[in-house]
Amino acid sequence: MGELNQTPAAFTLPTHQAGYAPPAKVDAAVEADRFIAKLSAATDGDAFAALFRPDGFWRDSLVFTRDFRTNAGTQRIAQAAKATFGNTQATDFALAPAGAKVDTPFPDLTFLTVHVTFSSVLGPAYAVARLTYKDGWKVFTLYTALTGVHGHTQQIGEARVRGTHNDKEPFDARRARETAHEGGDPDVLIIGAGHNGLTVAAQCKSFGLDALCIDREKRIGDNWRLRYSSLSLHDPVYTNHLPFMPFPSTWPTFTPAGKLANWLENYTDALDLDVWTQATTDPARTRYNPDSELWDVTVLRSQADGSVSERIMHVRHMVLATGIAGGEARLPPPVPGQESWHGSILHSSRHPGGAASKGKRVLVVGAATSGHDIAMDLVQNGAQVTMLQRSPTFIMSIRNGTHVLQAGLFNDQTNIEFADMTARSIPSSVGRAFQKRSTAWLSQVDADLLAGLKKAGFRTYPGPDGAGFWPLAVEKAGGYYFDTGASRMIINGDIKVRQGEITSFGPGNTVRFVDGDAEFDEVVFATGYGGYRDTVARALGDEAAAQLTAVYGTDAEGEIRGIARECGIPNVMFNVGNLASSRTFSKNIALQILLQRDGKLGDRYTMATQAAETA
Repeated sequence: MGELNQTPAAFTLPTHQAGYAPPAKVDAAVEADRFIAKLSAATDGDAFAALFRPDGFWRDSLVFTRDFRTNAGTQRIAQAAKATFGNTQATDFALAPAGAKVDTPFPDLTFLTVHVTFSSVLGPAYAVARLTYKDGWKVFTLYTALTGVHGHTQQIGEARVRGTHNDKEPFDARRARETAHEGGDPDVLIIGAGHNGLTVAAQCKSFGLDALCIDREKRIGDNWRLRYSSLSLHDPVYTNHLPFMPFPSTWPTFTPAGKLANWLENYTDALDLDVWTQATTDPARTRYNPDSELWDVTVLRSQADGSVSERIMHVRHMVLATGIAGGEARLPPPVPGQESWHGSILHSSRHPGGAASKGKRVLVVGAATSGHDIAMDLVQNGAQVTMLQRSPTFIMSIRNGTHVLQAGLFNDQTNIEFADMTARSIPSSVGRAFQKRSTAWLSQVDADLLAGLKKAGFRTYPGPDGAGFWPLAVEKAGGYYFDTGASRMIINGDIKVRQGEITSFGPGNTVRFVDGDAEFDEVVFATGYGGYRDTVARALGDEAAAQLTAVYGTDAEGEIRGIARECGIPNVMFNVGNLASSRTFSKNIALQILLQRDGKLGDRYTMATQAAETA
């Protein structure tokens, strides 16, 4: 299957040097009209594929394939089109309000970018095409995406709910009654009320779906609030807006974790989202019933008097929003002497903050974002810190790299939906090629920083295939750090660096490595998270966990596995990732739930389906 869906071997960026320089003058509107006319007339697979360059890409989000697919090369594009056009009935192609323009993402790379609206049997849809010029305009990338469902107007803007006048019941009393769900079970039960769970709830509510979030924490936002106090987002605010409620224009560019935690509480209140805190499922009494096609769920909820209430629900859809890699702290396998070691050993998720470690010798195991943040926090609080680096880390400065994070799309003037659609329209292989160029530029402007780290014994690298942080983010959810000050501490010697692994814990406070011993009072494992299967077992039971397929990382087409798509468990989807991905995937989840509830989604045209056709 991987061979079948790989990027064509001949793929290269269509640069001016390769003969793709456009004419000196291009009337974008005229060329867009011509393209839309050809697109409208391409009603069969071969005619559709003929619109593309031989190594072009068609990326689809639900509307044609009912899945997230990227077909590369005209042969596979034609195959996918022939299989899906009849079930899609795409019509009414028109230039979108965003229009068409000539884009130059790099000086030697020029696209005619055309934004298109159209209709499908499922609902309204959108397309973004990038055309290159060589003996005429041909499609290099085409992105098609479902944006709504026929018969279900999203309740936003002019279509918002009307509200009421002169209610007899006080608002707070009504909200308490609604949140209790005493009148019936929700359509969707969401496990986790962090940003991933709340955005799904918000999108579901906007389409008229009844969604309930449950969370094990005592207070909404505690998944951010209770972590180490110096934690902050490394992505700029422009990329982090939540659906329907952007951050205020006075919001800081980089958000402290505690401030985000409070915002999530405000978000829940402002959008009237239903959340039960201190609530979990009982996996022993949670099962999918194939006859009713419902999940029979027992929810346990701690009460103020210390008792635990039980509520049995029957819900059609479940969403797991339990954090990157399932939210389960990942520790390396124990080594000899670890159980009897005199010092303290903890995972970064339990790190209380550097103040408790003043004057202590601390070993931080891990050299990605959490490792750097915690090491810096410890130094600022008077600890003696050594960072144990086990593999190279991609490093970029926030000062020089912020524009890479913003991708030229996100700023104070951003229309967030337009920016998301544009960013999503870039196939993974093309985005990777763009990132390689940006990373090469970053290595030049950050040269002094990288040289200083090398001199201090810290190993850096430009990411897989030189493509920077993005493949690390989507494959590992780690392995990189955007420097906010810890790199300078390493260069200055405030944070010592050691390479390798812990081989054993010796007597007293001794920690042994391959190249010698050292004395520490504390060891903090900043080794990330892992355990989607364990998370599923704890929430839905062992039977569901056994059905789970791959979650996170990318498939052979570059699409993220198991997020907002089938994960092997009936009527269950995941939403995990940063705030930006949460914003995008949450709507896709709501659309699929709505279509499945109405019996309109139909069969998905998956990679396995396409492979079977070829075989």
